Amino acid sequence: MSEERKRILKMIEDQVITAEEAEELLESLKHAENVEKEETEQQQQDLTTKVDWNAKQEQHYYETESTKKRFMNFVEDAVKKIKNVDLDFNFGHSYQVSHIFQYEGVSFSEVYLDISNGSTKVIPWEEEDVRIECEAKVYNAESRDAARKFFMDEKKFLVDDDSLRFAIASKKISASVKLYIPKKEYEKVSLRMFNGSIHSEHLHAEELRAKTANGSIKLSHMRGDEWDIASSNGSITLKDIVCNELETESLNGSIKLDGEFGKVDSQVVNGSIHCDWQGDQGHTGFFKSLTGSIRINLSDDRRIDGELKTSVGSINCNIPEFRVIEEKKDVLKKELRFEAHPEKEKTLHLEAETKTGSVKVNSND
Repeated sequence: MSEERKRILKMIEDQVITAEEAEELLESLKHAENVEKEETEQQQQDLTTKVDWNAKQEQHYYETESTKKRFMNFVEDAVKKIKNVDLDFNFGHSYQVSHIFQYEGVSFSEVYLDISNGSTKVIPWEEEDVRIECEAKVYNAESRDAARKFFMDEKKFLVDDDSLRFAIASKKISASVKLYIPKKEYEKVSLRMFNGSIHSEHLHAEELRAKTANGSIKLSHMRGDEWDIASSNGSITLKDIVCNELETESLNGSIKLDGEFGKVDSQVVNGSIHCDWQGDQGHTGFFKSLTGSIRINLSDDRRIDGELKTSVGSINCNIPEFRVIEEKKDVLKKELRFEAHPEKEKTLHLEAETKTGSVKVNSND
């Protein structure tokens, strides 16, 4: 595997780009390699009476650098600037500020975290205290002391019997925040970022709101009742989740869901949706993508009432012994209404629709 392909796969692993974006990069890289191959073949056909082996070697290195590595460097720089809003360019030099906030003997049931730039990670732990670790960059400060003062003045931190609130509103601060809270059930958790990622695991939040304008959201080993997860520009990944009502939305980025859900409403404009729906609590599922594919894996322990639609893609239903109720196979309109496991007592109503991608429904069992 070439070094450039490894770098593309690394960007997928780090959730810098989506699988669809990676596919486009691989196609462009393939084109660049073809151009390089054609140029090399043309050079081999040219005749010369004097061969400078050192010059040939340098020329070949330059061509490789221009067609592949320079292409990948451009892509990575562009992606990083988009994801990080190029703070260094906008605000210039920054000072590093580190600070730890500690609060003992807490009993709140609600958490509100609101950060403009940086990243957020919520970590339940066995202690009865709150700990907030901040690693921040402060821009446009005249000195390190001024940067620390500006950070302390801009942060908002409040803990009472009902809630914990921590916020950094200034866009001149890019803060990596790790929030440690007692491991218990919380009534409401709100995590908001303007520019940055949101991560959490092993958190029990009955009501969860996690939203970012520019960044990925990754949640794992969590449970709750009513969740609303949204990213305007970034992927959403939920793994090993138990949630009664789940709503996920992304304008530009893939959505991956894995867990036990009652109701799922998942929408994306530019990106794919992949859902591994476990358990026997599912009753309603709505999945919609404008430009990406939809993949849904379902268990066989309940009746399935399904409706699948696509304009220019394909439809595949791999549920054992499903019955076709209605099917259309027009050039620009494909639909499939089906029923499966009619002997089961409880019903899962499923709707999946995409404009330019394919729809596939499989069995988990």
